[in-house]
Amino acid sequence: MKSTSHLPRLGAFAALIALLSCAPALAEDYNCYFGNTHAHTTYSDGKQMPSDHYSMAKAAGYDFYAITNHALAKYKGFTQESYEATKKEADKFTDAAFVAICGFEFSENDGPGGTGHLCALNTTGYLDATGNEVNLPVFYDWLTKQKTTVAASFNHPGVNTYDSYGYLTASRREEVQMYEVINSGKPHYEGFIAALEKGWRVAPIAAEDGHGTGRIKDTYRTGVLATSLTRENLMQAMRARRVYCTWDKNLRLQFIANGRIMGSVLASPTSLEFTVIVSDPDTSDAGDAIAKIEIVGKKGAAVASKEFASHEVKWTTTCEPKDDYYFVKVYTADKTDGPTAYSAPIWIEKAQPDSSTGGNDVQKN
Repeated sequence: MKSTSHLPRLGAFAALIALLSCAPALAEDYNCYFGNTHAHTTYSDGKQMPSDHYSMAKAAGYDFYAITNHALAKYKGFTQESYEATKKEADKFTDAAFVAICGFEFSENDGPGGTGHLCALNTTGYLDATGNEVNLPVFYDWLTKQKTTVAASFNHPGVNTYDSYGYLTASRREEVQMYEVINSGKPHYEGFIAALEKGWRVAPIAAEDGHGTGRIKDTYRTGVLATSLTRENLMQAMRARRVYCTWDKNLRLQFIANGRIMGSVLASPTSLEFTVIVSDPDTSDAGDAIAKIEIVGKKGAAVASKEFASHEVKWTTTCEPKDDYYFVKVYTADKTDGPTAYSAPIWIEKAQPDSSTGGNDVQKN
């Protein structure tokens, strides 16, 4: 699934127009990169230094790896100096084959204003959840003010965490893009559906949440679709929700609707043509063969499915745009207890009959 951008083949004027239009890349222009978005070191409540994490992840074949220590004053090792040191280590380990990311975990927010942890990646600073008058709405709004390309995720979430996914506005929805459907080897699928039903536009990821380097050997990964492996490209892809979670370390997945890649929002389509592209390079392993693909809509209800027996599948089907979102579940031959991978959704934004009521609150009941 590796490919190169078509931009160099354009003429100078056409290339300029393509850049200025900021049009999304074609599906075949994306590479799949695999990594981890959540880990802790000795600077908070974990083990080993950032350099140990980054070096081990790099040696294990990860494309990217994020360190997200708890940003809490109670951890004496977590300071502005240690945060800057982690960023320097991330820069040191980043090269053409590996991207190291520094972020933090907003945690131990005990309310009022809701409870639940979140990671923020690639921030210049951090926000202590136990600070005076700091809560979830404050954190969401803090994210909107960041100057770097930042992505955020709901961590090890439940159905009713984050005050039942409250405090949602249009601007806040754009700042939390990802959801840990897999955390430390455990599924959190029901909460993912709850967040989608509340109106959050979040895409599934897999996070180790390791408090040491022990989980680097595990095989679940976050997949990111980006045109090349740079930190900025990965962060832009995460913000665009071009991500998915997989229990298999190298399963490649793309989900497309009406020519738009997963993570996109389609405005009032009259019909939907879905294309799912899945492959696993381990063709000698029969257990990695694609066994079934499901396209699901509202509340996770299946709207289409098909069985396969191949390591490389491209499937196209159509349906009426009845639901607010659609995503894909991929099943492989060796995993009998549920899907191996979940794609980012594609959202359907239906025309509103009357916009005169205005307001920025998009919370669903």
